[in-house]
Amino acid sequence: MKQDIETSLGSIGYRRPVGLLGGSFSPPHQGHVHISEVALKMFDLGQIYWVYTKQNPLKRSGPLSFKNRFKETKKLVKSPRIKFSSVEIKNNFHYSFQLLKLLKKRNRNINFIWVMGEDNIIHFHLWKNWQWIADNIKIAVVARGRNRALVNSSAFALKYRSFRLRSTQSTQLQYFKPPIWCIVDSKKVNLSSTILRLHAK
Repeated sequence: MKQDIETSLGSIGYRRPVGLLGGSFSPPHQGHVHISEVALKMFDLGQIYWVYTKQNPLKRSGPLSFKNRFKETKKLVKSPRIKFSSVEIKNNFHYSFQLLKLLKKRNRNINFIWVMGEDNIIHFHLWKNWQWIADNIKIAVVARGRNRALVNSSAFALKYRSFRLRSTQSTQLQYFKPPIWCIVDSKKVNLSSTILRLHAK
């Protein structure tokens, strides 16, 4: 099930927008699947890749081994349009902007869209080179029931408020040049990898 993004897309001349959902997925859970399915539909994506990270710089504890994370992902995900990649781990990247720079450089004809949960947008300004990401990659946000006021008052939302599409324009995100972003609502899913790890102990 694991595929190299560049090989699988480049080999078929892929043209539909491709979503990228970065995370440690430690462990993967239904919330990740939910975000992916909503993004596929609401942003008219052809497919979405889960890109496994080595370590979330904003989290203290390290993730499970990649082998275990991938094993659990295969059990969880059923949709053929949700794919998986270890490109960030293989390139020893520590930050998302490094991954995105590589993919943009090597895949100029692929329309990438960075997919995020609402909680990540609230803390997006803490990411390394977050403004480079916002200026160079289209951003699709899937709300998961958090307080929308926190999103609207975030450093990212305030700085890029002029580049925000209405939720009714979500399928049009792919046609704009960055900076551009859009947030859509979805049903509330109260799951997180951190909580699941704690319950597993």
